[in-house]
Amino acid sequence: MKREKPKYFTIDEIHSALLGILTEFDRVCRENDLRYSLAYGTLIGAVRHKGFIPWDDDVDVVMPRPDYEKLYSLVKEGKIKLGSQFVLTEDRGKKAFYSFMKLMDTTYTLKRWSQKEVPYLYIDIFQIDGAPSEQADVDKLYHKCLKYSAIMALARWAVPEHKWMLILRALGFPVYLGATIYGMSRAANKINMLAAKNDFDTCERSGRFSFGTARWTLPRESFCNYVDLEFEGHLFRGIADWDQWLTMIYGDYMTPPPEGKRWQHNLKVYRTSPAPDGEKE
Repeated sequence: MKREKPKYFTIDEIHSALLGILTEFDRVCRENDLRYSLAYGTLIGAVRHKGFIPWDDDVDVVMPRPDYEKLYSLVKEGKIKLGSQFVLTEDRGKKAFYSFMKLMDTTYTLKRWSQKEVPYLYIDIFQIDGAPSEQADVDKLYHKCLKYSAIMALARWAVPEHKWMLILRALGFPVYLGATIYGMSRAANKINMLAAKNDFDTCERSGRFSFGTARWTLPRESFCNYVDLEFEGHLFRGIADWDQWLTMIYGDYMTPPPEGKRWQHNLKVYRTSPAPDGEKE
């Protein structure tokens, strides 16, 4: 019997599913006094579109390291009860798959042909760590973390999507093999060890150093003050200094990029369990 192909979600359906995960994350954070902010394209979406960037297919949030670690501990100890379909991924130990956490919804299976990925649709939860005071030291930390981020990226490269990627893998096979032997979990743990060396609560500046980030830093206070931002008819948190942050990363973030530069993850998503009560398939 021929297996029926799954019906993959449209971008609007992916947005709806992601919104459900973000809403659960926001609930948990508000109920437990955990700081977080929408980030990157998700934050641009809130500011520029009052919701998702129309072509964007992921959600990014950031948390100061103390709140991030508290979230991890409270969930693992059973003191935070997530909805039954939600799972927090591991970012440490032998089970680490990334150097940051993801909140997944097991209702939605995820397929990504070009690389190994977690099995369910998710939002990314990144850490904001303390940063060195001197830019030269920030650059050194960035390059160290970037090296291990590259190892993680190479080790999870599963199936080339284009012929040029296949050629690149063939030419760079020894590098790919070395990254695979070193391992994603080992690289993730190394990144977290490096990123957490500067204590968020005592440093004057802060930044994100996990998984190939840019060399920007902001005053620590920027990640201590938050406002509510409208997003798809809901209110989610963003840092009060969102304009400074987005300008630093993107420049003119209010002007959408041309069609050829509208980047996506190209996720393939489909439903894997019955729809919640009251929701039509």
